[in-house]
Amino acid sequence: MRSSSQSIAAVHYSKGFDIDALLVEACRALAESGLRLGGLLQISEGGVGGCATSVHLYDLQTRSAFDIWEDRGACARGCRLDEAGLDAAAAVLDRAIADGVDMLIINRFGRAESLGRGLLPYFAQAVEDRIPVLTSVRPPYDEAWAEFHGSFGTDLPCNKEKVLDWALSIAYRNANVVDAMDHSFHG
Repeated sequence: MRSSSQSIAAVHYSKGFDIDALLVEACRALAESGLRLGGLLQISEGGVGGCATSVHLYDLQTRSAFDIWEDRGACARGCRLDEAGLDAAAAVLDRAIADGVDMLIINRFGRAESLGRGLLPYFAQAVEDRIPVLTSVRPPYDEAWAEFHGSFGTDLPCNKEKVLDWALSIAYRNANVVDAMDHSFHG
């Protein structure tokens, strides 16, 4: 992937950290600041011992939900991602990119993306279309994340204020570039 700016970032977290809550809080604050967000947020519903009993992706524009979790019993081992559910949710990303949102949220850069599948094409398309992307990543997928973005991504800590600082600075910079382009063409 090639980009002329660091308009793609991932919050790095460890297994067990509630990244869903951090991203929900950050998106709420970004929307309140006036940014038009598009994309997908993940909400996992608890179970015993930290094992999720359901995982849904929520469309930030319509609030529609998509089930992406295979029900294989309590605390089943291995990846339980239902890639068919993920594919159905991908239309959300197509629409958000076509709408030219201010920032695209893609809940995870995970196993499917590390294998070159899943939502990986949407990361690249958004960057190509100059739409900033915010995601999250954890080991062992952080190595594939680094390989994907090369030196053109930003690695963020699990800190809402740092996420907001990055997102608002990128949005502000992009708004200034668009304003300057509009002025030069119409001014």
